[in-house]
Amino acid sequence: MNPFNAWLDQVSSIASTPAAWAIFIAGAGIYLINVWRIRFLILIAQYFFVGILFARVFDTRPEMALLKTLVGWLICGAFLISARVRANAIARAQARKQSESLEGSARTARERPFRWASNLPFRILSLLVMTVVAYLAAEKYPLPFISAELALACFILIILAVLFIGTEENDVMVVGVGVLNLLAALDIFYSAQDPGLLVTGLLVMVNLLVGLAFSYLAVVEVAE
Repeated sequence: MNPFNAWLDQVSSIASTPAAWAIFIAGAGIYLINVWRIRFLILIAQYFFVGILFARVFDTRPEMALLKTLVGWLICGAFLISARVRANAIARAQARKQSESLEGSARTARERPFRWASNLPFRILSLLVMTVVAYLAAEKYPLPFISAELALACFILIILAVLFIGTEENDVMVVGVGVLNLLAALDIFYSAQDPGLLVTGLLVMVNLLVGLAFSYLAVVEVAE
């Protein structure tokens, strides 16, 4: 192992546990805030911390961790474009329904730059309960052939996926984020067992296809 890889392995081993909890904080932000501009920035941060965990997995090939992060950011860009198209389509539909001008709709949107998600107290309670479940599961049921901090990150990503997929929001992209979190947990767990190039490439393609599919479904859903 060259000096750079050795240094990166030491840094990633120290930062793995904070990165796991940072992923949880980012997921909580996406779950509790209902503004896609903010969610987009939080999702970028979440993929950055996921990349730190992959740097721990691919300790001798940091370029693979960088590839995982770049793919996640590419998916974030696709989600942002779809969110903008979706918001514009909804604004036009509301303008036609209410016989208002597009300028009036845009002005109303600008008056509310920040919105909490619906049923906020229930979401906070669900998030706290699921966090306790993830922490206890990581303590009581350690995953085989994987370090404790990576196991904790996998459980956190799984409980976030459950919350996102079970959300009552009428937004398919939130479900898409949940599926991507679940794939990230499976990716970390499987890559820790067999960090082969073929499997890594297949998982990258699956993530890209899932991200693009949910981006497309978000636009088609509004168009229909």
